[in-house]
Amino acid sequence: MPTAPQPVTQRRVDPDPSITSAIGRHHSLSTAVADLVDNSLDAGARNVVVRFVTRDGRPVGLEVIDDGHGMDTAAVDAAMTYARKRDYDENDLGHFGIGLKAASLSQAETLIVWSRRFGAPAVGRRIRRATIDTGPVVESYASDTARERLDAVDVDFDLETGTVVEWADVRAFLPTTDVEEQQAWIGSTIHRLATHLGLVLHRLLARGAVHVSIEEYDAEYGPGAPAVVSPLDPFSSRVSGAVGFPMDLPVRLDDGTVTATAYVWPAREQSAPGFVLDERGPLDTQGLYVYRRDRLLQAGGWCDLTMREPDLGQARLALDLGPSTERHVTINPEKTGVVLDAVLKDAIRAARSADGRGFADLLAAARDESREARKRQARPVSVVEPHGGMPASVIEAFADATDLVPDEQPVDIRWSMLPEDEFFRVDVDARRLFLNARYREAIVGHRSLSPDDAPMVKALLYLLVNTHFTADIRGARLKRLESAWQRVLVAAAREHVAQHTRRSEESS
Repeated sequence: MPTAPQPVTQRRVDPDPSITSAIGRHHSLSTAVADLVDNSLDAGARNVVVRFVTRDGRPVGLEVIDDGHGMDTAAVDAAMTYARKRDYDENDLGHFGIGLKAASLSQAETLIVWSRRFGAPAVGRRIRRATIDTGPVVESYASDTARERLDAVDVDFDLETGTVVEWADVRAFLPTTDVEEQQAWIGSTIHRLATHLGLVLHRLLARGAVHVSIEEYDAEYGPGAPAVVSPLDPFSSRVSGAVGFPMDLPVRLDDGTVTATAYVWPAREQSAPGFVLDERGPLDTQGLYVYRRDRLLQAGGWCDLTMREPDLGQARLALDLGPSTERHVTINPEKTGVVLDAVLKDAIRAARSADGRGFADLLAAARDESREARKRQARPVSVVEPHGGMPASVIEAFADATDLVPDEQPVDIRWSMLPEDEFFRVDVDARRLFLNARYREAIVGHRSLSPDDAPMVKALLYLLVNTHFTADIRGARLKRLESAWQRVLVAAAREHVAQHTRRSEESS
C-alpha cells in the first residue's frame, strides 16, 4: 500500500466575519425573547418583565428586565463577544454562548445591555447589527450612565442587581403607521408570546422558579396592565386517553439510562389549552416533547421515529435529556427543535415498560383512541376523502369534521389552464378537481408554485362540488347547479383579478 502523502505547510484560516450575520436567522420574535428569558433564569432571576415600549400608540422598542445577579465588566464583555463561549453551570439553560447576540440582532438593528452585579460598578454595552459583517463592534457606556439608566427602570420589584436588555429599531415590529393596526398587532403579539413562553417554560413556571409578565409600556405614561405568563402544560390532561398510560419507558444507552414518558391525550378533552397549545393542530403537536433542564426544546414532531398521521394526534412522548444523551442529540441554535442520532432513536423504539410494552404500543393506543373518538362524534357532512392540493392540516380537518364516503377513491386538487368561462373542472374518472390557473395569482395574492396554496378557496370549492365524485348522483339538476356555480365564481374571479390589477397599478 503506498505511503499517504504528507502536507508540507499549514496556516490558520479564520472565518469570515460575515458568517456571524447568519446566526439566529431562524428566530421568530417569540423564540428570540424566550432565549433572553433563558439568560435571565441562568442569572438567578425571580422576576422577568418583557416590555413593548410604545410612543403615541406605536411600538418603538422592546426590553427584557430581570432581577438576576447581573454582570460586571468581565461578564458583560464575555456576553457581548461572538467568539467566546462562557462556561455553563450544569443547571444552566444556555447552551451555545451566542443566544443574547443572535436572538437580539435577528430581530433588531441595535442591542443595548445594562447590568449591575452586587459590589461592582454598573455597566452598559451596545452592538449595532450594521457592524457584524465586518466584525462586531462593541461600544461601552460610562458607568454613571449605566447606573442612571438602571435606577430609572420602572418595575415593581427590587433592581439592586439585574439586567436590562434593550432592542431598538426592531425589524420584527409591524411596519405600518396606522395606530389601530399597531395596537391590534401588539395585543396579538403579546398573546402569542405569552403562549410560547408558557409552553417552553411550563415546568419552571409551575414550580414557581420564576415570575414572567409581558406588558405594553407607554414612554410618557408608564406601564399598562401586565399579562402574567401562566404555565401551558402539554401533559395536563386530568385523565388518560388509554388504559395503562402514562407509561414510563427506560431508554438505555451506553452512557446511562433516561426515561421517556408516553401519553395518550383523551379525545373528549381535545379543546383543552394543553392539547391545542399554540393552535398548530394535532399533526404538528403529536410526537416528541424534549426537555433539557426542564426547559422545553421541542413541542411535537417525531424526529423520524415514525411518520405523523391524523390518527396519532393524541400521542405524545416526553423525553428529558441528560448527560447520557448529550452526544446523541443536536439542539438547534434557536432551541426550537432537536435531531436524534440513530443510536438514540433505536433505543427509544427498543425501550420497554415494566409490563413489556413499548413505543409501538403508544402508537397503537393513540390510533385506537382516535378511531373511537371519530365514532362518537356527530358528523353531518359526508365527503370523498381529499388526497392532495391542500395543506395536511386542512386534509386532517376534513377527516376530523366529516364522514369520509367509503369505497370512493380520494380526490386530488390541482391548478390547470382552463377556458376563461370556467372557474373549476371536475374530472370524475381521474379523481381530480381542477381550478383555473388564469385566476391563481389574484386568488393567492402573489405568484405561486406551491401545490398547497389557496387553502381556503380550495376547501370551500371542494365542499361545494364534492357530491360530483360520489357514484350515481350525476344528472341534469347537478349540471344546472354546476353551470350556475361557474357563472357566479367566474364573475367573482374576474372582479378579483381586476381589483388585484388596480392595486398593483396604484402601488407602482
